[in-house]
Amino acid sequence: MLLYYTIAFFQVVFCVVLVGLILLHSGKGGGLSSSLGGGIGGTFSGTTIMEKNLTRLTLIIMGLFTLTNVALFFLA
Repeated sequence: MLLYYTIAFFQVVFCVVLVGLILLHSGKGGGLSSSLGGGIGGTFSGTTIMEKNLTRLTLIIMGLFTLTNVALFFLA
């Protein structure tokens, strides 16, 4: 039972972090990442290094969130 609650705790943490990372992504209007310096040089190079790293981190957290979903499904 302790394993179930531990995985559920990590799922909540991954969920909150994932929402925050998604909000940091720039959409059509620039997003929150442009206010943190991500918009500098974006018109010259297409996407900035910050956007690429943000995308990678978002995909990693999404994968961990998916793994916790599957684990909770099989433990339930």
